[in-house]
Amino acid sequence: MKKPVLKTLRLWLLAALLLLGCLMAKQPAQAAPTDEILDFTITVDVNEDASLTMTYSIDWKVLYDGGGSEKLTWVNLGVPNQYHEKITPLSQTIKRIEDKGSTLEIYLDRGYGKNETVSFQFSMVQDHMYQIDKYVAGETVYTLTPAWFDDFSVDQLTIRWKADRAGAWQPDCTQDKGYLVFRQTDMAPGSHYTMSVTYPNDAFGFAVDRQGIEAENGGSDPGVIHWQDSHDLRDLLVGLVGLLMFIGIPIFLFTRFVKWMMRGLGFGSEETTEKKITRTKIEYYDQCPGCGSPREEGKDDCAYCGRSMIKKKEVVEESQIEKPEKYRLAGTYRYGDSPNTYIRVNVINVPVRHSRSTGSSRSSGGSSRRSSCASSCASSCASSCACASSCACACACASSGRAGCSVKDFFKENIHEERVRIESKRGA
Repeated sequence: MKKPVLKTLRLWLLAALLLLGCLMAKQPAQAAPTDEILDFTITVDVNEDASLTMTYSIDWKVLYDGGGSEKLTWVNLGVPNQYHEKITPLSQTIKRIEDKGSTLEIYLDRGYGKNETVSFQFSMVQDHMYQIDKYVAGETVYTLTPAWFDDFSVDQLTIRWKADRAGAWQPDCTQDKGYLVFRQTDMAPGSHYTMSVTYPNDAFGFAVDRQGIEAENGGSDPGVIHWQDSHDLRDLLVGLVGLLMFIGIPIFLFTRFVKWMMRGLGFGSEETTEKKITRTKIEYYDQCPGCGSPREEGKDDCAYCGRSMIKKKEVVEESQIEKPEKYRLAGTYRYGDSPNTYIRVNVINVPVRHSRSTGSSRSSGGSSRRSSCASSCASSCASSCACASSCACACACASSGRAGCSVKDFFKENIHEERVRIESKRGA
C-alpha cells in the first residue's frame, strides 16, 4: 500500500478518536435511578388448553420523586404479547389496568413518593407462548423472558413454573411445592433473564395456530415505543448518521487495512468456534444414605444433613445414550424409565483458530442451524424496549413513566402510528 494512502487512513482514525473524545466529554452525567424493584415474582400455571395463568407480584420502591412534585402514580409493564385476557387486579393498590397490547398501564391507588414502596399484584391468562417441535420432534417448548427495566435495578427476580408434566427445563433450578423455581438476584439496569420448559406434545392441548409469534410470522412484531418527546427520534437519527460517518467508517477501513497487511505477511489467521457438548449421567439415591430423608427434586445434596444424594456420576459419550438428539441443549433432563436417573448437558463454544498463509485456500466454518430465545431474543431485546417476540417471550421493558424506553425498528412506518406519547402521565 502506498504511503499517501496510509497517511490518509491515519488521519481519518485520529479525527475519529478526537471526535469520540469530544462527544464523550459533552455527555451529561448519568442521572441517579428514580426507582428500584425490590422483588419481581411471576407464578405460572399451564392450563389444559396450553394457555398460561400468570400471576405477577411486584414490590416497587421510589428512590426519587422530583422533590415531591412527581410521585409515582402509574407504571408501564411489558408482557409477552397481545394474546392475553382476564386481566385481574389482585391488590387494593391497583386502581385500574389498561391493556395496551404488548404492555399494561397499571394505575396505582395513590401517588407514592421518595422512599415509599408499593406492592401490587395482578393475574392474566396468556396465550401464544409455545413452539411445537422447536428443537426436537415430539416436544413443545415454552420460553419466557420477563419484562426488564432499562433505568433501574431488580434486587430479586423469581419465576415459579408449575412442574406438572414437565420433561426438561433450562437453566438449572430448584423445586418447591410442585413448582420449578428460577431465581436471579442483583440484576443491573437493562439486564434480563430467560428460562424455558419442555413438554411432550401430548401433555396439553397444543395447537399449531396458537403457537408463538416466531411460528406465525417470523417474529415481525415491531414492539412498542414510548417517547416523552417526538424530537427524540430526530436526535437519534442524526446521532446514528454522525456515528457512522465519523467513527464507524474509519474504524472499518483501519481494520480492513490491518487484516490485509497481516495476510500479506503470512501471519493471517481465521478464528471460528465449535460447540463442545458434555453429557453427564447422574444417578441419585431414593433416600439419603446418611439420615434416610427422601431426595428433593433439583437438589444434589440432602436438605437435612447436607450429604450428597448422588449415587453415581459419569461423563458419557453420545454413542452411549439412547436418543442423543434429545440431549443437545444445556439443561437437566430425565433419562430412561428410572425416576432417579438424569442427563445433565453442558454446552460451551470452543475457539478454533485456523492458520493460513499467502496462496492458501480459505476455510469457512458452518453457521448455526437455529436461533434460540436465549440468544436471538436477548440480542435483539438488548437494544430495544419491547422484544420482537421472536421466541414468544415477554421481552418488553418496563418503565415508570419517568423516561422513554429505547427504540427498536424505528424505520418501520407502522411503528409510529399511535405510539408517540408527548403528554406526561405523572401527576402531583
